Amino acid sequence: MEKEVSHAEIYERLILVEQKVDRIDKNTEGVVAAFQAASGAFIVLETLGKLARPILYISGLCIAAGIYWQTVKDKFQ
Repeated sequence: MEKEVSHAEIYERLILVEQKVDRIDKNTEGVVAAFQAASGAFIVLETLGKLARPILYISGLCIAAGIYWQTVKDKFQ
């Protein structure tokens, strides 16, 4: 037969569990902060990724126009 657990024992166990949870919370604060910072970084990288394609297209067109201009300019000189 199991012995009955008193309210005092339950309360003591509850306090121990709360202390462990508080300790775990304090130990993981840095990890949570790092994940939140990484989340912000991924948002920035996603935005830069969305901007990269149009910027590359425009840059390519400018380079092509410059090469064409240089070729035409050299041909008529």
